[in-house]
Order: sequence, then C-alpha cells, then structure tokens
Amino acid sequence: MSRYQIKVSETDISTIAAEGVSVLDACLEGGVALEYNCRSGECGECIATLVSGTVKELPGADPAIFNDGHRAEGKILACMCYPQSDLVLSTRLSARPQAAIGHHHVHVTQVIPHGPSIYEVRMLSDQPIDYEAGQYFEWVVPGVSSNRSYSVANRPGSCELIFHVKAYEHGEVSQYLKQGRLREGDMFELVGPYGTFGLGSQAEAPAVMVAGGTGLAPLCALLEEEFASGRKRQIRLFFGARASCELYWLDRLQQWAQKHPQFQYFPVIADPDSSPDWQGELGLVTDLMQRKLTDAMGYEAYLCGPPAMIDAVEDLLICKGIDESDLHADRFLAMV
Repeated sequence: MSRYQIKVSETDISTIAAEGVSVLDACLEGGVALEYNCRSGECGECIATLVSGTVKELPGADPAIFNDGHRAEGKILACMCYPQSDLVLSTRLSARPQAAIGHHHVHVTQVIPHGPSIYEVRMLSDQPIDYEAGQYFEWVVPGVSSNRSYSVANRPGSCELIFHVKAYEHGEVSQYLKQGRLREGDMFELVGPYGTFGLGSQAEAPAVMVAGGTGLAPLCALLEEEFASGRKRQIRLFFGARASCELYWLDRLQQWAQKHPQFQYFPVIADPDSSPDWQGELGLVTDLMQRKLTDAMGYEAYLCGPPAMIDAVEDLLICKGIDESDLHADRFLAMV
C-alpha cells in the first residue's frame, strides 16, 4: 500500500497519507490544522496551493467555489484530492486547537421530537469526549449509505452529547428517526470531532449570532461557553425558520435570556401562511436584522445555516460595517 508525505511549505509541519485517504483527512488525522468545514467540496475552506507533487481530484466540487480558474492557478481542494506522490502545500493553518479525531462509542439516552421535522438526540459516552464548542461529529448509522455530520449543541466537558437533526421527507437518516429505529439504549459510533467553527478572538466585542433551522445547534454550544466564561458581552441571536413548528428550544433561549441580561434572541418565520397562529416576527432573518440591528461596526458574527442565508447575512453585515475578519460561518448542507 502506497504512503505519501504531505508537507506544509515554509514550515516543519508534515504528515503521512495512506492510500485512499484524501489530502484533508490525512492532514486532520496527522494533526495538521488545515482550515476546512464541509469536507465534501461545497464550502471552499480547504483550498490550498499545490507547490509540488501530483493529486487525483474526485468530481463533485461545487463549481461556484472551485473551478478551472483555481486549477489553472495550481490550487487544489484538499477534501476532494488524493495524493499520487509526495506533496508540498502552501495553505492557511487554523490557529484554533484541534482535538484528535477518533472513533467514539456512545449510547442513546433520549430521542425527542420537536414538531414534525426536528429531533433532539442525546447520547452518553463513558467519559468526556474532547472537542471544541462549534465542532461536529460524523454518525455511523447502520444501514445508511454514508456517514452523516451533525454539530454538537452543548459545550464540552461532560459525558453527554446533544444533537439537533432535521428530518427530510425522503432522507435515509430521516426515515431512521421517523420509524423509531433509533431508540434509547442503542449503541452508536461517532467519528470526530471535525470543523474549525468556534468562538473568535474578540472576547469583549459585542456579538451577533444568526441561525437558520438546526444551525441553532452549534450556536447553543457557543452560548454555553460564553455564559460559563463569565464574560458579559452583548449577544443578539436571530433565529429564522420557514414555519413556527421549526422554531424549537425557544424555552431554553428564554431561560438563558432571563438568566443572562446581556443575551437577547429574536425568532422569525418566513411563511406566515404555514403558521396562522404565530404572533411573532415575520419575514426573512435579514429583514428582521435590518429592523433590529442599526450597525455592526466592532461586532463579531457567528452564522450557521443554509449557504444562501449565510451569504445574504454576510452581505448585510458588511454593509453595516462589520470587519470581514470577524465573520465566522458554518454553512449547513442538507444531509438526508
């Protein structure tokens, strides 16, 4: 079996890639802290320059984020490329600590439905698993064609892991949940942690958080970290959904707002016809932000949800004066 060295140019950092392992996964397994997010060719965070060596690129990358123009410049998408020789890369490295990726055995303690399409799944490990707030794990689901990725909704430090799962009509994991095949006591395997999304460096700067659907999950983990730190910076959370039945954990957000006066949350739904009894805010989450947020100069922003929502929110915040370096985004891709 072939093995190839991957070296980061102008550093002493290197690792070994086994045959059949992508450049990104080899780096993560070897402790090389590349910037990345989706691991599936959809976000562009792991674009690197190939200084030397050859790779095989798998098809499937989103051409909007990686295309022939990038290839002509000698760039590769690390998650979609596999070494064919020793490699030297020029790339950004994450300053965020990277917990070791491993296989973890847990058991399910609760499966809680929130409306017709969102499930809260609680799992317990024998000992605390090392991860950072904002990261995600892959679920190894029996009978499902490939692993699925879900962010943790609680801060690290305990043996419990909480996940929020969006169920889709024809999704494999969705059917697994809807048919009650995931039950209390079931043993489960998780792989991870993955991801570089997390709290930024501006500890005292006011923060705006924006969640679309189950993008709320990693933001809840970040909020728990904030509250545990004792910091008192102002935090505003905008939580958007299509219908009111997709707005969940509002009781928990209300409890946090009562306990921590520096925290405010603003739920909004986009489709009033689907929720005739809804008495709250209406419109897109960007509409609500226009009304509630005068400017964003000096803010940090944490955005989690569908890519189109995040793109629109980023444009709005930049227009309101935020520094682009203070934008932290986790683009959620539908995992059916």
